[in-house]
Amino acid sequence: MNPFFKIMFVCILLLIIIGCYKDPKIEGANKISQMERTSTSEKIFKQNKDADILCVYGARFYKRAEDQEQYKQMDLKINHELGEVRKEYKDGNIFEDYMATKLQVGTKIFTIQGHMQSELLLVKMGEKYVVYVYLNSKDL
Repeated sequence: MNPFFKIMFVCILLLIIIGCYKDPKIEGANKISQMERTSTSEKIFKQNKDADILCVYGARFYKRAEDQEQYKQMDLKINHELGEVRKEYKDGNIFEDYMATKLQVGTKIFTIQGHMQSELLLVKMGEKYVVYVYLNSKDL
């Protein structure tokens, strides 16, 4: 066998072995994040089984603001696109990052500029933007 092919074979074998390694720290962090999402979503659904919520940033939940007019007066400006809804929540599922109960897959999510940046998100629905407010799990 040609030495080049031997080296290539060893390199590919090493890449496969390294790629299959699961870091216990990462696995543990993922399980904690999943437990947080499950706990928080259960609290939210206990209060309102039809809640219009969105999960981003790993385990942060945002609820559609009831008084959209209040936020229109604040003249909120987009900072950048955070991402988009990847999955629609179905009853009994485990919440995942970028999953929503009422928003369609592909709906764009934006952060805003200013002091309330982490407390509010803007979601593009057709030609308008809808405000979603952060739900602190400690307050539920």
